Amino acid sequence: MGGVKFSAKAAAQLTLLFVAALVAVFPPGAPSVERFYADGLYPIIQASVTSVSNRVPIALFDVALVVLSLILIGIWTWSIKQARRKQVIRSLWRGFAATLTLLAIVYLWFLAAWGLNYARPRLESQLTFDASKVTPQAVRALAEHAIAQANRTHAAAHATGFPGTWDTPQSLIDALHSVERDLGRPRPTVVARPKFSLLSPYYRAAGVSGQLAPFFLETLLNPDLTGPERPAILGHEWAHLAGFAPESDASFVGLLAAMRSGPAGEYSAWLDLVSEASRQLQPVTQRLVLEQLGPGPRQDQNAIRERLRAVVPTVDRAAWATYDQLLRSQGVEEGVQSYSRVIELLLGTDVLKVPPMIPQAASPQAGDPHAASPAAQAPPTPQAP
Repeated sequence: MGGVKFSAKAAAQLTLLFVAALVAVFPPGAPSVERFYADGLYPIIQASVTSVSNRVPIALFDVALVVLSLILIGIWTWSIKQARRKQVIRSLWRGFAATLTLLAIVYLWFLAAWGLNYARPRLESQLTFDASKVTPQAVRALAEHAIAQANRTHAAAHATGFPGTWDTPQSLIDALHSVERDLGRPRPTVVARPKFSLLSPYYRAAGVSGQLAPFFLETLLNPDLTGPERPAILGHEWAHLAGFAPESDASFVGLLAAMRSGPAGEYSAWLDLVSEASRQLQPVTQRLVLEQLGPGPRQDQNAIRERLRAVVPTVDRAAWATYDQLLRSQGVEEGVQSYSRVIELLLGTDVLKVPPMIPQAASPQAGDPHAASPAAQAPPTPQAP
């Protein structure tokens, strides 16, 4: 009987490893994923799983990490103990096989719960997208437009007030559903209420603003986020939850949702775009453009910059190098650079109706890269994977 049990166990392990390897090497194509997973299975999974996880006050993602860690410790404690007694090679091999099996289960769980969204067609393939509209002049026009809008909406946003860190603003939920309808999504997303995570110290050190926790489809946020950051970042994470896996697609959807959600969300989106668009400009142009930013938005940017002083450069580099490899392994060829593609999406689809840039006389400071005021520094760059 012992031999039969071992054979059944070995067969199950080999089956899991084979399936995981097969999906990793030969991932399903975009049309199949869109038809059977995105339009059929995923909305059902998302609504069911998020509804359950919303009832639990703690992050189930944290619980899963702790449980998986304990299982791994248990596997290797047992394997090493057995190896010291007898059959060294066989015991260590069993530990190795059990570890691979556990990783295969986690990988398949990730794909089924959310990861297959990476295989969906990009947004530009579903929208009217004109790449010829993406020019340096258009990027500068977008940056200046974002600054003008941030200046315009600052007072109303602060008068209205920003959502708390763990709030689920109904106006943002309604706006996300509106964007989803415009993009032809079959059913509205059940949003995840933001949660605190045991990974918060890591978020601070790595400069991470938020995360979609894929196993239980939860939204985890950095508790240090400033008020003006929250609507845009929450919109981004909820867009991931809606199945928009690439960072550029999630930013596109999240920003549009925030802009439709009232004064606080609109300002948050424009302030985020000030940072995103101005980072694409040459240094001298960037400084000249940022001089147009009003004192209110500039003060909010300084608060974000102060928050980001907690970032540890070594942790930051390691975290983003790892995330870059993860994105590439899931078919996102640009890796973390996909964040900046949101500018291309916004310009190529012209959803913001950015007015063309009006030629102006050269500033007396244009030839002096050091002449810009200290307040016109490059804006902070918080991230939200």
